[in-house]
This record gives sequence, structure tokens and C-alpha cells, in this order.
Amino acid sequence: MIVLRITVFILSFFCVLLNINPLLTTGEINIGLITGLSAGVILFIYGLFFKKTNGFIASLWRHSAGKIILSAIALIAVVCVCVGGTTLSKIISKSRPTENKTEYIIVLGCRVYSDRPGIFLTKRINAAYDYLTANPDSKAVLSGGRGEGEDISEAQCMFNTLTEKGIDPSQLYIEDSSSSTFENFKKSLDLLKTNNVTVEDITVVTNDYHEYRAIKYAEKCGLKAYPYPAKTPWDGYMPFALREVYAVIWQIYLNK
Repeated sequence: MIVLRITVFILSFFCVLLNINPLLTTGEINIGLITGLSAGVILFIYGLFFKKTNGFIASLWRHSAGKIILSAIALIAVVCVCVGGTTLSKIISKSRPTENKTEYIIVLGCRVYSDRPGIFLTKRINAAYDYLTANPDSKAVLSGGRGEGEDISEAQCMFNTLTEKGIDPSQLYIEDSSSSTFENFKKSLDLLKTNNVTVEDITVVTNDYHEYRAIKYAEKCGLKAYPYPAKTPWDGYMPFALREVYAVIWQIYLNK
């Protein structure tokens, strides 16, 4: 029992370690961070009151109603772990770049502060710069409208930064009216069509934790999509990946 209790405390520590950094560095709170930190707190409390909690569960199990309640809780937990774990594994599987190269890439927008890119958009811009530099014959659609508190559109911000870094403007298309991931692809394809460009496959540039959902939307638009992710530091990846679990379940699985 001592070994099990120590294991609970270790798991609690890692839950906090893998989820606390975005809160400390950016102050950002999302459902993924809440999920991870809540799991850590629950495990820590369980470890503190290990014997009392186990004793309470054992006493509850002696009664028929208690067995029903505990069985229902266990069933819900198993379903949540299976669905969430499967989804998380798919998200992680798309967090690495493939060797496939395409003529066109789509760079998805993210938060702009005034007229400068936020930390996540900066990483996407840097990834797009690396791709276009390594593949000078490729072209990029920069996709993202202007949100609240943004002086310019996300697409224009990406264009400004990439051209400042030396990318030829002729390699770039600006799509500056989209406000969601699905619209990123739909309106980017519409823009290409107005320029007499038809594509069947595309490389998607976004943050690594966002690649899976982005690629599923690209597939809904009839594209074969390949990930070229902007890497998130290990101590900031998990809360955003967990947030994506909720988004994928709701937007992809349930709203087909």
C-alpha cells in the first residue's frame, strides 16, 4: 500500500508539472489546464487521505446502492479515459512533421497583440518561414481575420513578419476574413480558386497540439493534408493538448 500511495503522489506531481507552466508564464487559463491541475489536486488529496478514502469506498461497496453508485462512477471514468486517451493519442500523432512536401501551405492565424504576433502565432510564423526557406518554390496562404483587440488581421500580421524576415511577397496569399479553423480552410480554398489555383493536397502550419483538428477540417474540405507543426515546449504542451481533446470531441466527433 505504501508503494501505491507514493505512486499516487508522483502522478499528482507530474500532473501539476505538465500543466502549470502556461499559467505561470502567460496567466492563460483554459479547460485543458483546469483538467490537468484538477487531476493533480484530486490525486494529491487522495494520497493525503489514502486510508480514509479507501475505507470509505470499502464501506460504500458493502451496500447495494453503494455498488450501483461506484459502478456507475467507474463506468463513466473508463469511458472518459478511453475516449479522451484515444483522442489525445491522435493529437500527439499529428504533432510531428511528415516528410511530404506540397506546393501550397496554409498557415493558420492566432492571437495578435495590437499589430505584433503573440507567442503562438510567432511560432507558426517561424515554422512557415522555415518551410518556405527550405522549399522556395512553395507558396503560402496566410489565413486569419481581425479579432477583438487586434489592430490588423492575423493574416496581415503574418505577411508583415514573413516579408520582414526576407520571404518574397509573391510567395504569399492573404486570406483575412476567416474567424475559425474551418473557415481558414474554406476561405483559403476560395481564395486560391479566384487565383485559378486548384489544390488536392496541402501542408498545414499551426501549433503541434492543433494539427490533428486542423487536418480533420482540411479533410472535410476535400484536401489531403500533411502536418508541419510549430513545436510547443514540453512544459506547455499538455494543457493545450487536453483542451484540444474537448474541441475534437465536440467539433469533430459530435458535429460531423
